[in-house]
Amino acid sequence: MSGKVSPGGAVMCRTASTIVIGMGCSSSIVLEEASSTPNPSTPVRRVENGIAAITMGPVKSETLVAAYSRLDEEICALESTTPGPRLMTAEGWVEVLKSAAPRARPPARSEQVPNGIQLPNGTNDGEIPQEAPSTIADGAIEGTHKEMLQIILRLDIIHNGLKAQQQEEFVARLTRNAMDLEADHYRNEMIVHAQRRCATLRTAFERLKRLYHEQDVLLATVYTDNTYGSPLEQQLDGELETARDVRDRLGGVVEQWRTAGGLLRAAAKGLHQTVEYWDLIGAVRSVRDAEQVITLALDTRAACHGALVALEAAQAALPHVEIPYITIRQQTAVRHALIYLITDLVQEPRYRHTRDVFSVFSTNVTKAVHWVHECYNETLRQDYDGADQAATLLAKRLRDERLRFIGRKFPNKIYVRPGAIG
Repeated sequence: MSGKVSPGGAVMCRTASTIVIGMGCSSSIVLEEASSTPNPSTPVRRVENGIAAITMGPVKSETLVAAYSRLDEEICALESTTPGPRLMTAEGWVEVLKSAAPRARPPARSEQVPNGIQLPNGTNDGEIPQEAPSTIADGAIEGTHKEMLQIILRLDIIHNGLKAQQQEEFVARLTRNAMDLEADHYRNEMIVHAQRRCATLRTAFERLKRLYHEQDVLLATVYTDNTYGSPLEQQLDGELETARDVRDRLGGVVEQWRTAGGLLRAAAKGLHQTVEYWDLIGAVRSVRDAEQVITLALDTRAACHGALVALEAAQAALPHVEIPYITIRQQTAVRHALIYLITDLVQEPRYRHTRDVFSVFSTNVTKAVHWVHECYNETLRQDYDGADQAATLLAKRLRDERLRFIGRKFPNKIYVRPGAIG
């Protein structure tokens, strides 16, 4: 098994006066965010969406020693969440999603409409009216479901096996068109969610850059002769840059697996709902309430189709990792079941077969979720935690060395915060 950031793992390297963002690859993965328990050498902080929010800030009056200690602890805490590499990976993910955005489809092939059936909105070719991708919203999906409900009610096939067989391909065409609209809607939702994630990461990264800049200004007042500290300090600084580089390479992969893991969990949840809805259909079919049965069938399709789209996205987020238990053949079988869902529920043998398809697939996706978490817990989490611990310990040693120097040179000097820093 291998993992690779798409479009690349982000690497953040810092010098005394600049911040450089580069691309790199990595071989380790993490599913969860950086630990919410702060390292003993860092200030207490809370973690929201994987980004540390420092609870301490500059006081009204502090010495140069206290100011440097505070700034470096805040930097260390925020660096531990690797917002820069995560941001680059998250932005790359948005581009991946946009590249799969809906494109103009060829005109639908006209089909014969059953006698006496008047389709909504004056259409007569068996096609659910399509919305432009930019206008797809929950209301559009709900409207499509209502149109499907009315059409199927007029066909009178829910409790009539012969009619269901006669109208099977017509209903399948309606379903395909509706599913195209659903897929566009689900992808747009993922893009919006990914953009929000980018905004959160960007806020954290901008704060980290401001902290870097403020610390560099402070150090410039200490090292006025252009000598960058003692030989030990220079050695520690070099070792820290290397340790940060390793951690930051892993940080981009953390974000990649965080995305894929969340999508897999969403797919598993959707498939669990699918099985529940389908079982409920079996319990209410005897009531002879066609509208209730059709509504449950459409809910089943929406839950399962959303799971398929999420699963497809999860696999795209990890293009170089083969997720076990899930095959293209299984996904094709589930999609086929969704297309013929309405007419299958009318005939008991096909209803039971469809239930088996949903149930097995739900079980397999749940197994895939467990597999991903086992990989994380048993092997891959150690890589990131080890890299983070190494960088944190080196940062503390470098901080202590600089504090000794600043304390000797400016024991009581009051720190004046630069006005240009936000």
